[in-house]
Amino acid sequence: MRTLSVSLVLSLLIPAGRADSPADPVKTAIEKGLSRIEQGAGNYLKNRQCFSCHHQAMAILTMAAAKQRGFTVEPEKLQQQIDFTLNTFKHKRVEVSQGRAVPGANTMAAYALFALEAGGYPRDETTAALVQFLLARQKADGSWPALSQRPPSEGSPFTNAALALRALRAYGPARDAEGVDELRERIDKAFGKGRDWLLKSKPGSTEDRAFHLRALVNADADAALIEAARETLLKEQRADGSWAQLPDLAGDAYATGIVLTALRTAGLATDHEAGKRAMKFLLATQKADGSWLVETRSRPVQTFFDNGDPGGKSQFISFAATGWAVLALLEMGN
Repeated sequence: MRTLSVSLVLSLLIPAGRADSPADPVKTAIEKGLSRIEQGAGNYLKNRQCFSCHHQAMAILTMAAAKQRGFTVEPEKLQQQIDFTLNTFKHKRVEVSQGRAVPGANTMAAYALFALEAGGYPRDETTAALVQFLLARQKADGSWPALSQRPPSEGSPFTNAALALRALRAYGPARDAEGVDELRERIDKAFGKGRDWLLKSKPGSTEDRAFHLRALVNADADAALIEAARETLLKEQRADGSWAQLPDLAGDAYATGIVLTALRTAGLATDHEAGKRAMKFLLATQKADGSWLVETRSRPVQTFFDNGDPGGKSQFISFAATGWAVLALLEMGN
């Protein structure tokens, strides 16, 4: 990793999430990353007709978080990604509510609701159908397994559990709503089963552990369990400030981003030393075009198409990594 200047190191000691922050290197990295994400997400709409966890979810999450923190985000670009997400599901709501017609199954449904919540989208018939999908597809043991194994971002039941538990709370009917007692009971039962599965299951990979921590928070688990999961992740930070997807791999922006944002969800302070070190890693590894590149390790299940993003055959995981890296910088600055 290249050496950082003294001024850059000092700048990282100053909160750096808002657009008017004096920490210019962090602000610049966020702005470059956002530009890369906006361009890639816009291109995706020309190439595909279906919501993707890598492009739509990460675009909505990062654009909404940046806007909230004072960065310039064109409202129509954010709305375009929200509308594209909704259009994937709203014309087949009946099938979706029956546990069908969602190509990416639990992972897609949970990520879509996670993104819509981040974008400030309210409850409606489409979100209700996606909640029903998660109820229909939950296994008897309480888990929400993935449809396919495309690590790191698809395949972990902990990722699905974290996002599904959050979605049930965010998009279930209001408790004071009329005529929803039966649905409310189904949601509470599913939430309890999901929580029970979580508390007895052991994470394996970094993806598992990061989303296991998120899931514990979303499940209102005991503080001691959350603290233990948080400490486990902190101990796995590499000397260069990164986290790695697997023990035998080098640290990268994807793993570092998902861990750092999970740690923040679990209450990690913005001035924590581990966060500072991770931010230095992210700043040092961002490419000039605003992206962070990560090599794919999943076996393709779809015909590859070039969306025009950096990374060649690894452009989709790299796009997700860029999104998580931007989110991490935004989170640690506020």
